[in-house]
Amino acid sequence: MILKYGNVVLRAIEQKDCQLLKQLMNSPEVEEMTVGWNPPISDYNQENWINNYRNSNTQIRWMIELDNETTIGMIVLSDIDWKNRVGFIHYKINPFEKNRERGDTKNALYAALLYAFDELGLHRIEGSILDYNSFSRKLIMSMGFVKEGTYRKKVFKHGEWHDEDYFGLLNNEFTRYSNGEAPWQVKRSKQ
Repeated sequence: MILKYGNVVLRAIEQKDCQLLKQLMNSPEVEEMTVGWNPPISDYNQENWINNYRNSNTQIRWMIELDNETTIGMIVLSDIDWKNRVGFIHYKINPFEKNRERGDTKNALYAALLYAFDELGLHRIEGSILDYNSFSRKLIMSMGFVKEGTYRKKVFKHGEWHDEDYFGLLNNEFTRYSNGEAPWQVKRSKQ
């Protein structure tokens, strides 16, 4: 299913996304802001992955494409536990994309959360963020996520140990915008 909200479309991964996905996997700037780590990916390995990838009952990946047809990254709903109705959300955004639009990542996150709660019927969405990733912290907290704990010095990056903060959002805490336009999408008049 293709999801649309505001200026973004969440769509399936296509062959045309091969180079962007390889760039996201190989980018030191992206890896620095994510909890895991990425070994170098070759063209061959990336093409092979795309050719064999299928969404599953426990994981859904979408590419984030803007109305201007620029693809800026990927958002993933993973580790879906159907008995307890819990999922884990994470995303990778191309930090070098020059055709970004105001609110694009927030719209993508909102669309994925709306789908997870209202279509899939999940009860809870979780996420984790490195202690120094202030952009992601601000973003998910603006969506209503609550910091629930910290794994102290869990992630090793650049010769140092960093905390990994865990966040959760319950279905009944998620703010839905009935008019289809969230406050961050309202254009501000210039004065």
